Amino acid sequence: MRDLTQKQKSLLTKWYKEKEPTKEGKMLFGKTNPLSKFEDLSLEQIEELKQINDTEVLYQNINAFLWDLRNNE
Repeated sequence: MRDLTQKQKSLLTKWYKEKEPTKEGKMLFGKTNPLSKFEDLSLEQIEELKQINDTEVLYQNINAFLWDLRNNE
């Protein structure tokens, strides 16, 4: 399976929401979510995603999914 699984998507969404700055931070300071690409994940998070479903395109799929999350705000 080459796509992200539902479990991987749920974890990425959870981690993205945990990093989301407050509305006040966005308005007053122009803060954006620091989780925007594969490299922003911790090694533990990457390993957890790999254990669920490691594919040769995992890196690209994570980047695409995080891009979609950011653009759908």
